[in-house]
Amino acid sequence: MRIRPTTADDLPAIREITNLEILHGYAHFGTETEPIETWRERFEHETPRYPWLVAEAQGAVVGYAKAGPWKQRQAYAFTCEIGVYVRTEAQGRGIGSALYAELFARLATAGFKTVLAGVALPNDASVRMHERAGMERVGTLPRVGCKFGAWHDVAYFALHL
Repeated sequence: MRIRPTTADDLPAIREITNLEILHGYAHFGTETEPIETWRERFEHETPRYPWLVAEAQGAVVGYAKAGPWKQRQAYAFTCEIGVYVRTEAQGRGIGSALYAELFARLATAGFKTVLAGVALPNDASVRMHERAGMERVGTLPRVGCKFGAWHDVAYFALHL
């Protein structure tokens, strides 16, 4: 497995990974698949400041991690929100943890001070991964997302770089 910066050529694979989660899971709170144009715009807007990474195995993208803005107000300039998604068949192999380790290093180098991540619950594997990555659970927002007819809490995790 190799972790590297995302390129525009990776966006179809990232879109596919995300859209599968939108259609079949609740880790992503989208309810409609996202077109490639949305991913291109997001990539062009965010990557000058925020790192995006992919994990590649045997020439295929098996997962990705990305950072983006937490909020738009200037006082939040050194805080970002992160996310990681791994293809279902590749989960449980440490890919998410490896992506986060590289992402955190790049965020620290870029001058970020606080990293935040939200995890839709229940998701014990994701909670464990965030805790192993050194993130601290700082709170839970109850019943903030409804997907597939069920309400989900979102746990928030923070890491101070």
